[in-house]
Amino acid sequence: MTSSIRCKPLFVLFAVFFAFYSVYWYLNNPRLLVLLTITISSILILGLCAAYAKVYHRLKSEWVFLALLIAFLIIFIFIFPPFTVPDEGHHFFSTYWMVDSLPFNAHVTNDGGFLVRDIDLSLYKGRQSNAIDSSSFDSIIQNYALFENGKWTPFNEFSFSVSSENVSAKIGSIVGLQIGLFFGLGAYPVFYMGRIGSALVFCFCAFQAYRIAPKGKSVIVFVSLLPMTLHLAASYSYDSGIIAYSLLVFACLMRGFFGEQKSIGCKEIVIYLIISAFLAPCKVVYSGLILLGLLVPLSQFQDVKVGRIGKCILIFAVIASVLVLRIASMSTLVSQSSDASRGQEIGRFYTLSDIIMHPKNSFEVFFRTLDSLGDFYWGSTLGYSLGWLQKNLQFPAFFMIPYLLFGFICCLDSEDEPSFLSPICSILFIIAFALAALGSIVSMWLGWTFNYENVIQGVQGRYFLPVLPALLFGSRTRLFKFNSSSLSVVSFGMCVMNCLYLIRFISIASCV
Repeated sequence: MTSSIRCKPLFVLFAVFFAFYSVYWYLNNPRLLVLLTITISSILILGLCAAYAKVYHRLKSEWVFLALLIAFLIIFIFIFPPFTVPDEGHHFFSTYWMVDSLPFNAHVTNDGGFLVRDIDLSLYKGRQSNAIDSSSFDSIIQNYALFENGKWTPFNEFSFSVSSENVSAKIGSIVGLQIGLFFGLGAYPVFYMGRIGSALVFCFCAFQAYRIAPKGKSVIVFVSLLPMTLHLAASYSYDSGIIAYSLLVFACLMRGFFGEQKSIGCKEIVIYLIISAFLAPCKVVYSGLILLGLLVPLSQFQDVKVGRIGKCILIFAVIASVLVLRIASMSTLVSQSSDASRGQEIGRFYTLSDIIMHPKNSFEVFFRTLDSLGDFYWGSTLGYSLGWLQKNLQFPAFFMIPYLLFGFICCLDSEDEPSFLSPICSILFIIAFALAALGSIVSMWLGWTFNYENVIQGVQGRYFLPVLPALLFGSRTRLFKFNSSSLSVVSFGMCVMNCLYLIRFISIASCV
């Protein structure tokens, strides 16, 4: 009870700041959409206050987290017009291709193309730009139709393969799009059904991760409620599934390190192996997070022999899944030598030989990249710029500082989570993050940067989100004590900041 009392001044401060900020942005753009966003945000904040102040001890925190996550995901699904999420056109049609490839559909043509409804193609072709503005919102209202007849037409603007599209990470959007097409919904409802499916899978995984993890819950809340995470989870991007699986892996690791002794049996081992087999081939650089399972003490297993066998199978499962689904794309990065395209640009990308054989130049390119783009990396990890990196919608750096504060709180010794890894495990958790970040940078160095450029192109902070839990928990320190509930402060703080984010976002976007 004392922790909630100590938190009250902080809650009051957040509430006052929210009130003044909301008034300012409504005066900036007094439209009904802005007022609606402010109203929904106020309801969310007041509801969360009621949950913590009155019924927190009777209402399990996991249900509070679930309600908060669902609310924000619904908002993020509909607040971004179609195809305004980065590369969403590609991801939408890759999902369409996967749906067409299902045996009972068989809409894939012999020339490598596939069939799409003309109304869905018109929705894609008819957009004036990828920018978010008042006209993009008006277009939805004017052209929305719940049911709409459409004819199937060939489409081959994009080419896809199982190894490049991370099928396991797009299960939600595949199911959602299939349901929309089955019921003959209009272009907009079908599009949003795919987003809803993606968000539901993410929500399920994040909720289960919260329930499984005996410790590190504040880390799961922080990563799940980041604007960039919500942005991706409520879209067709396969990053939605990747982050969802990584949260489950992290939760299983927490259970392995902090669960009751001899609590890991065959069931838990099989679940971890399945999740690992889903995550590893999506992005090989995240395999380090999965292999942290090898550090779980054998004393946590119900049978020591079964534990050893499980760890050996884990290594085999990671290697096998990568070799089966990713070896082709990996070999392309290593061996490519001919001209390649990047949008409208043509050139030759860096090769592994270029990097190794010219160490001085590689050293300079790498650290010049960190020096010039470091701010962009941490900002885009949190989500300072959503959509297609639209400049007028970018948030000022000071707005991201509270998010950094909540991430820092996750790293502190607190009343509700006074738990720490051993020094060696902490270092290895941080190394797993560093290797994934380095791997992401190198992959774009080889697959998106021309060999005459002196800064690595294409790296975005969202690539670091799946391994961010490992960095945060690995960085936990006893140097500072947070004399309150980190979980309640992080949950409430993230809720308020996200509401402020949405109010500012919609106020600017709807008046352009």
